Amino acid sequence: MRPIAILVALIAAVVWVPAVAASLDQICPVAGERCLDYDALANLVDTEILPIPDGHPGPLRMPTGGWASFGRPQPPTPVWNPPGPKRVGLQAGHWQTYDAPDELAGLRTNPGAPGGGRIEWEVALDLARRTADILRTYGVEVDILPTTIPVRYRAHAFLAIHVDGDESGRLRGYKTARPNFSSIPDVDDKYNAILFEEYGKATGLPDNSQYVSGRMRNYYAFNARRYQHAVAPGVPQAIIETGFMSNAADRDFLFNHPDVAAQGLANGLLRFLNADLN
Repeated sequence: MRPIAILVALIAAVVWVPAVAASLDQICPVAGERCLDYDALANLVDTEILPIPDGHPGPLRMPTGGWASFGRPQPPTPVWNPPGPKRVGLQAGHWQTYDAPDELAGLRTNPGAPGGGRIEWEVALDLARRTADILRTYGVEVDILPTTIPVRYRAHAFLAIHVDGDESGRLRGYKTARPNFSSIPDVDDKYNAILFEEYGKATGLPDNSQYVSGRMRNYYAFNARRYQHAVAPGVPQAIIETGFMSNAADRDFLFNHPDVAAQGLANGLLRFLNADLN
């Protein structure tokens, strides 16, 4: 199926008004590979398909007035895959929480899980920087992002890097998740599967997937319907808990072998970018 036919089918599936379909025709007037005008597509998504939320969303009221109104799958959108060098956003979990805007005020006092004399954001930032160094040697452009990501952030892939915590100290291992309300679920499923496989292969850490939580799947940076400071629809997105700050074995690995963990993250991203977005 030609690209313009795919776009029209996506829009028809969610019953868009004719003006939106016409706008997509203008974005891609001639059928062909990567004929999209990505600036025009971004504007269309942000103004008509899923408009940027206006201001502070207010307190959550469960169930009818809270997550129920924002947790629905986002409208299907084309995958954000403009030509040129690949770009990746690596978010260091809990880094610079004090700078969070009003819509994310609840994050300002949460620096993450503690353990071994360090705090989660320090480990996450170290892993993000090491991963970025590896990716850049392959020509990938990398943004290292704090708690507050840019409004409707766009890249070829986004990864939130975290380290878990457990009060008992017994749990260990890693887990990954993709957005519960993804606008590109098939692509996000592939991305998540590749990331999970490559990180596990590189690190040898145990699988902790049985403890994937709703907070991971509904991570605030995924939720462009609710928050301004969220990743744009169409961008492949994932979150990883790279191990446990509260477990001695995981801490030993993350503190003393961070290059191995970073290589696992980079392997997952490179494989996804090269195999699934080309």
